[in-house]
Amino acid sequence: MIRTLATDLLAVPPIWSVLRRRALGPGDVTILCYHTLGPDTGGVNGWTVLRARDFRAQLAWLVDAYEIIDLDDALAGAETTKPALVITFDDGDQGLHAYLLPILRETPVPVTVYVATGQFETRRPFWFDRVVNALQGRARVTLDGIGAWDLPGTGDKAHWDALRPIMAALKAAPTDERDHLADQVAAQGQTAPAPALGPMRRAELAELAAHPSVTIGAHSHGHELLDQITPDAARDSVARSRNLLQDWTGQEVAHFAFPNGNATPALSAMIRDLGFASATVLEERVVPEGADPFALPRISVGRYDSLARLKLRMVGV
Repeated sequence: MIRTLATDLLAVPPIWSVLRRRALGPGDVTILCYHTLGPDTGGVNGWTVLRARDFRAQLAWLVDAYEIIDLDDALAGAETTKPALVITFDDGDQGLHAYLLPILRETPVPVTVYVATGQFETRRPFWFDRVVNALQGRARVTLDGIGAWDLPGTGDKAHWDALRPIMAALKAAPTDERDHLADQVAAQGQTAPAPALGPMRRAELAELAAHPSVTIGAHSHGHELLDQITPDAARDSVARSRNLLQDWTGQEVAHFAFPNGNATPALSAMIRDLGFASATVLEERVVPEGADPFALPRISVGRYDSLARLKLRMVGV
């Protein structure tokens, strides 16, 4: 309760404006990272699934407080009358077609959508979405030799907080075992409420990409943690994803986002050598003027971020 009150107090316009002036230097850009949108009621409970109504509320405030520009303009150092903001989405979930596209038709702000292509070919959600889909209710999850976890089934942040260690354990597992382990975890859950997490269809991706406010970026083919696989495999995954996206959408794909934010200087150099214009990672800070375009930090936004909390995270509080 005290923390909530403090957050609300610091987020009031006069105080927040002072905090932003202190946090942003000339030429700094803020990049937000969302994942997907879901229905206002029901649907999957997960940090990556922002309710459409909450995104609308955030967007209304962002349009007022920032100048939302596309990534190319940000890289070019475009002059803005208000602090510059770039909005991005990761993965390519079907909620982007169902909920984001209608919002963009009403409020056509620029967005970059980074798409991981493997699930579009298989029509099978990536391992992390399969786990979230299955673990929506109360469950006891065990993985031999790794751990055991109890999920409360509360359908709120407490449930997600209990699920996060499972996700962390799977990310730490060997790459060639992760998918199988995720299936073991999912088998201990239950059927997800509709609409479940999963990829758009290619026709839906093409329709989203055709909107003039949307830029499509690559996000690897298999959403691999690129620092955990060989350099050749990482290069092949990145190049395959770009080639497929260009074929499916007819767009040039010039921007890349590292899955899970896992990047190294060598991987950033690889993205540059492949001819991309930028690459983004996940860090809780703004992009300073003159930043390396192949390691651009983004601030992640999730389901449990109130508008007040988002305001403070955007200024480093």
